Amino acid sequence: MLLRELTGPGERHMARKRMDPNLHIAQFRDRRGRRFTSVAMLAIIVLLGAAAFGLFAFLEANAAYGTALDLEEKYICDPDDFDLEFPDLSRLSQVYTTDGVLLGELTERNSQPVAIAEVPDKVKYALLAAEDAEFYEHEGISFRSIMRAAVENARTDSFQGGSTITQQVVKKNFLTDEVTIERKICEAVVAAELERRYTKDQILEFYMNSVFYGANAYGVKAAADEYYGKELSEVTVAEAAAMVVPIRNPSFYDLRDRPESVIRARNAVIDQMVENEFITPLEGEAAKAEPLATIEHEEFEPVDPQVMIAAREDLLNDLRFGLGETFAERKQALFGCPASDTECEGGGGLTITVTVNHAWQEEATRILRTWFKDANGPTGAIAMVENDTGALRVMASGLEFGDDVDSGERLYDLATKGRRQAGSAFKPIALLAALENGSTQGWPITLGTYWDQSSPQEIDCGFPCSDRGNIWRVRNAGGGGSGITTLESATYNSINTVYAQVSLATGPENIVEMAHRIGIESPLSPVLSIALGTQTVSPFEMAAAYSTIANYGQRVEPYLIERIEDANGNVIYEHESEKEQVVDRALVAAVVRTLEKVVAFGTATRADIDRPQAGKTGTAQNFRDVWFMGFIPQYTTAVWSGYADAQVELVDFTVFNELTGQNQYYSRAFGGTLAAPIWKQFMQYITENLPVQDFPEEPDGTSAYFRVPLTEVPDVRGLSKKEAKDLIFKAGLFASIVDTASVEPAGTMLGQSPSPGTELSQGKTVTVRYSTGIPPAVPNLIGLERGGIDSAIAAHNQATGTSLTFTIFNQETEDQALWNIVIRTDPPPGAGISQDGVITVTVGVRPSGDDG
Repeated sequence: MLLRELTGPGERHMARKRMDPNLHIAQFRDRRGRRFTSVAMLAIIVLLGAAAFGLFAFLEANAAYGTALDLEEKYICDPDDFDLEFPDLSRLSQVYTTDGVLLGELTERNSQPVAIAEVPDKVKYALLAAEDAEFYEHEGISFRSIMRAAVENARTDSFQGGSTITQQVVKKNFLTDEVTIERKICEAVVAAELERRYTKDQILEFYMNSVFYGANAYGVKAAADEYYGKELSEVTVAEAAAMVVPIRNPSFYDLRDRPESVIRARNAVIDQMVENEFITPLEGEAAKAEPLATIEHEEFEPVDPQVMIAAREDLLNDLRFGLGETFAERKQALFGCPASDTECEGGGGLTITVTVNHAWQEEATRILRTWFKDANGPTGAIAMVENDTGALRVMASGLEFGDDVDSGERLYDLATKGRRQAGSAFKPIALLAALENGSTQGWPITLGTYWDQSSPQEIDCGFPCSDRGNIWRVRNAGGGGSGITTLESATYNSINTVYAQVSLATGPENIVEMAHRIGIESPLSPVLSIALGTQTVSPFEMAAAYSTIANYGQRVEPYLIERIEDANGNVIYEHESEKEQVVDRALVAAVVRTLEKVVAFGTATRADIDRPQAGKTGTAQNFRDVWFMGFIPQYTTAVWSGYADAQVELVDFTVFNELTGQNQYYSRAFGGTLAAPIWKQFMQYITENLPVQDFPEEPDGTSAYFRVPLTEVPDVRGLSKKEAKDLIFKAGLFASIVDTASVEPAGTMLGQSPSPGTELSQGKTVTVRYSTGIPPAVPNLIGLERGGIDSAIAAHNQATGTSLTFTIFNQETEDQALWNIVIRTDPPPGAGISQDGVITVTVGVRPSGDDG
């Protein structure tokens, strides 16, 4: 075990400052005073030596205490004034995926503390030889070293402190760095106290883990990794001797930039190891013959940089993880101390588990990069959320993360940061708002309501909404068309003109509110075109929103950070999913049933994986972005494809369709033709060993959202055919336009059936008759019974707008079958007549005198 493990981010030492000995003797600033300082130090050493003799050898003797008290009054500080607990050491924080893969490390200071028992003897010996060969012999102060340093200081202009490892620990962690006699004396006193409180191994362990070895490496383990890419157990004697050299002067003894200086110093360390019998002379000569073979500095390359960055942003910006109240506190807790901040203590050492499944992430990435091999072509992104928990399992991109050398642009994570137009994939969100709010005029909207699907269609916004003023011209993806269709059919067939009307009827502000309620976090503008997906969103937030739909309106907040453990393995944060019903369950169940039909026989048949599933395709304006949003009961997955750095039309390009094993050319791409098959391939992989699960049973009240509403037959009298048809379509009724021969001018509306104001179920038919301008012909009455002539003529007049009358002529006949039957008319059937014409109708009768 390390001497003292972290128990929290900067728990004990975040606010503690290094304490000054609080002695007020003037510093020796004048360079001419250096030799005087050395002489003075010699005198003080004599006094300190006498005191130390009593302190270290005969602590029970009163004379020793008396000497100490005499010195203390003028020079010696009180150790009780200091917090002599060793400061926390920074550590690397590591990020793991939910399936146990190390994604990367979070650090600013490369600090990797290790227990002294794990440090090989050759490394300890090299450190002792370089810094304090008598460490295990003295009691905190080496008088021999101090005397040697004092003599050298008096002889030359250099300054040597003669400090032991214990004194270095004191100076770096408990005192200031000022060069004064009182600080040096206080250093010795505190060093003696430190040796009383801790074992030698404890002091050495802290020192070897805290000291700076250059190149941002703190501690022997970090140094071995930095300079040689090795574990401590693999380091040679020569390597151990070289890596401790920078402790004295990291800039001068730079292992990579100043190898000659380092080798000289390394060999001196090796000689000292031999002199102290840490190694044999033969081992020493072999070590000195070894070249200085350092590796280039290696940055730890994260396995998934976009996941690492997303995790770091969450941890730094969110208070819920308990890493600190301020950004600075959270940063230190996460990264440890900055390399340049010598006052900083602790931090790092966290083990962070994220929700991403590395195996799934790799497969998603592989699929995207297999489909999109052309570096200059389109690419894609996949984001997957677990419905029950909200865990983000996949956030993959078809592009390498980093700097684009050719363009000079920074590539970002397309799955969570790439915001693009959602196209028709946004329609289900508009549908939820429509079913919940109904029309702004107060009439309900259901999946059974009928809408005009004519294309193109001009919609009067009632306010300026396009470059044509108040008129918004909308076209369906397939081009033209006419008639009416249910909102359900308009959803699984993705009919733009219907959803443009839905947006107008519902109010775009209600669609925005619904989007934010179910999981969209991007800012959205309440414009009518929002229902057609003209607002920009990311695949991740679309997956989150659709996950709410898959959960029948129950929102589970998506998350990335699963668990955080401190350096001791204590769990300091663990995510707990919370569910909130944000939309009526029956309403959303009706939407899910509709979205199942999108895959079954709508626009996304290429996404069919032969299990309960639902979803929606999306194609943005001018084919610039294509989507498929699909879900099974367990997972929701968003697939987006487009160009990463610009809004470029997805036309005239080729991809490798891995499902077919062939290159596939696209003259233009749609969500159903490009994104849907990619979704299928990925989800086939995900569901390979996943039990088939059905969507939950639909709650009571679901069928109400499919009810066909009643409507009133509109009054189309006086309107043209197009005007009449449009008005009837707007009422949710089919229009049957019948051209009828009439003496009225061509195009004149002759009548409608049912009559205006009649209440009908939407989806019924209204028949409207218009004059052809051709005079009507004599109707064919032959074969009718006498009693049917009146109604036949009345119907003819109503249909043709004429005022035809008739007279009856009785003609006797022996043929009983013709009695009371029309046998001819004059003019005959089909002959032209005037508007007020009269025809003679001959009816067969029994011969007179025949009493039969």
